[in-house]
This record gives sequence, structure tokens and C-alpha cells, in this order.
Amino acid sequence: MSGLDPEECDHMAPDGRAVDGTGGVHAGTIGTLDSVPVVLSEADWLTPDQQVRLLAVASAVTGAVRLIARDPGGAILHGLLARLCVVLDHAARSDGVAWTPDGTR
Repeated sequence: MSGLDPEECDHMAPDGRAVDGTGGVHAGTIGTLDSVPVVLSEADWLTPDQQVRLLAVASAVTGAVRLIARDPGGAILHGLLARLCVVLDHAARSDGVAWTPDGTR
């Protein structure tokens, strides 16, 4: 996370043009995460449940990186990062039991 830079996030250029940023994340990493939804349909050896879980993980990881790069304090103070972690935790469980931040299941 130390390599994330808010200056490298999506932003508006002085001329009003939208500029896609990376938040300090290596372009290859973002490319890999962004390609998951595209190649998922070709992963016919995975069950639909595994495909959904893989999609959730890729989306949550990409979202967490962008969230932390843009507003790390807000991400933590407002529980936004914790919510993404709940998605990751649930997607990683094979028994389908959901974890919640307050410890209930």
C-alpha cells in the first residue's frame, strides 16, 4: 500500500478532460484484475459459484486499492474498507458462511 499515490488516481485535467489514473498501482496488476470479468466466461472448469467468488475477489481488491489511494482515512473511518474485506472473507469461504464485522454469522 505504500506505493499508492492519490495524485495518480482518476482526475480532471486543467482543461476539463477526464484522466484515468492508477493510484500508484502497477499497470500490469490493474490489467490482470480488470481482465478477470472478460476471461471468466472461458474458465469453464470452474463452477458458477467459483466464478462468482473469483469475480467478487477481483472486484473487491481493485476497489480497495482505488479506495485507499483516494482517501485512506475516510476508507477506514467510515468502514468502507471493512465492507470490502467482508466481501473478500465471504468469497474465500467454501462453506458459504458469511462473516460480519460485529462477529455474528
